[in-house]
Amino acid sequence: MSHNPRTTDTALLVIDMQNDFVNEGGYFAEAGQNLKVVRETIPHIKKALDYFRENEMLVIFTQTMHFKYTNSENWLNRRLGSSSALKICVPGTWGAEIIKELEPIEGEPIIIKHRYDSFLNTDLDLILRSGGIRNLVIAGTQTNLCVDSTARSACMRDYTTILLEDGVSSPEKDYQEAFLKNFHENFGYVMNLDKLKSMMTDQVKAE
Repeated sequence: MSHNPRTTDTALLVIDMQNDFVNEGGYFAEAGQNLKVVRETIPHIKKALDYFRENEMLVIFTQTMHFKYTNSENWLNRRLGSSSALKICVPGTWGAEIIKELEPIEGEPIIIKHRYDSFLNTDLDLILRSGGIRNLVIAGTQTNLCVDSTARSACMRDYTTILLEDGVSSPEKDYQEAFLKNFHENFGYVMNLDKLKSMMTDQVKAE
């Protein structure tokens, strides 16, 4: 890493920790996906939130919303004619809400997105640059979809991008392992919160 992250130039982005993706009774649970590994990340993300908030660092959430007017024909038919996007994260439903355990607090931006990439047609880049952010720490779900697309997009925008190893998840173990390996080798950094905190502590001591 060319520079250690500082509290003044590092933000935490929590991606799509919504009922439809995470909780029993949500769309993915009803579709038979194993959410155990997804839910295991919740305490780790909560610890990251606590650390960033205690140090008055920028915390941002994303929330997928599928409106009729943002679902193009090509988007709905991207997977062999599937139109499941109409049923997931429908605005105004319980499934679209961020889970209670990780609710944003007052003043924390919530990015409403309509595709996997959190930067696409949103204010995320503007918020980060306006806040002087150089390093983006990412947690959330799904590792192989929204986390992947967003993390790569952050890297392409010249943010030093750090994935919280125990704070990102996919129900598919193979997807999880392949993505983390590829990201670490080609795009950015993969580490747990303790490692990140030690780097930031070392930076404070160095100053």
